[in-house]
Amino acid sequence: MDGKPKLLVSPKDIRPTIPIFRVRGAINPAAVRLGNGNILLLARITETPKHGEKYFLAPRFEGRKKSGIVMEKIPRHECRWDKGCFIMHGDIARLPTISHFRKILLDKGGMDVKEVSQRPHFTGLTEDGDFGVEDPRITRLEGNGRYAMTYVSVSKSTGVSTSLALSSDLNHWERRGIIFRQQNKDAVIFPEKANGEYVALHRPEGTMIFDRPSIWVSYSKDLVYWGRDKAVMAPRKGMWDGLRIGSGTVPIKTEEGWLMIYHGVQNVDLENDESPKIYSAGAVLFSPKNPAMVIARSPPDKPLFSPEKEFERHGFVNNVVFPTSALTTPDGKSLLIYSGAADSCISVRKMALKRILSSLE
Repeated sequence: MDGKPKLLVSPKDIRPTIPIFRVRGAINPAAVRLGNGNILLLARITETPKHGEKYFLAPRFEGRKKSGIVMEKIPRHECRWDKGCFIMHGDIARLPTISHFRKILLDKGGMDVKEVSQRPHFTGLTEDGDFGVEDPRITRLEGNGRYAMTYVSVSKSTGVSTSLALSSDLNHWERRGIIFRQQNKDAVIFPEKANGEYVALHRPEGTMIFDRPSIWVSYSKDLVYWGRDKAVMAPRKGMWDGLRIGSGTVPIKTEEGWLMIYHGVQNVDLENDESPKIYSAGAVLFSPKNPAMVIARSPPDKPLFSPEKEFERHGFVNNVVFPTSALTTPDGKSLLIYSGAADSCISVRKMALKRILSSLE
């Protein structure tokens, strides 16, 4: 049925990188349609080591061209567990997990898996994601045949930042470094330039909170140096996207404008700020001539979709749908939306474009 989620890949489909790891999640993929019509996903694989009774193990990548994995032993009595990480020496964080990217090949219909790679394709390096690389988005840049991949690089020296890599074949990547420094995630680049400039959407945050985390736009001549930053979309208080929002899929050009699927966060219980969070998905339409102008958006009382299946409602993080890529079907009538589910699995929804566009206001 149109819009119903289908489970594509789960941790049981992934072999650990090294024997002492266990796979915690296969999530948040980028998606590209290949020349033969098949679809390539580049998925984030999260792994965690088997911790000891006296020590936690914090893995990290090491190496400047080829990466290896090293472990930092943290005595349990010297740290505390808080919000998914170890906190040492008052406020210094270490992660119990590490992420890299692997290739997953789908058929032309985009709903069935043909092959899952059991080898890492893209990992962190000493100065680029030594604590892991996360949540890739891949844009095929119109006019030059290159692919631009934004990804979150988590590092001891640069925190949680967004980095860029370029490729002409989806196999070899030229790393260009950080383009949005910490704390900044959820960056997507438009396929086409606007007035001779590349355009990106991203989600910066700060330590002093004056507003809720919102979606911003920035412009660049060369993909590396970005500026003229401006907030273009904000959370809507008390609604399904009231706590925070973030860019999701690379924008797709339609006759009406640039269509993007984004995520929004709210408390499960709107009357209780301490209740668990729920991640839902909405759609937004940007002007075809001005990608910084929102012309329509999912209603504040009705997301495009929310967690509904068991694999979306229960996992490493419950009640999460996190859209990160979307492609049109070969006939151009529907959208294939790929999402992380409960921070554990990858799902796909096939939704009619007319249905999505008609739901906006």
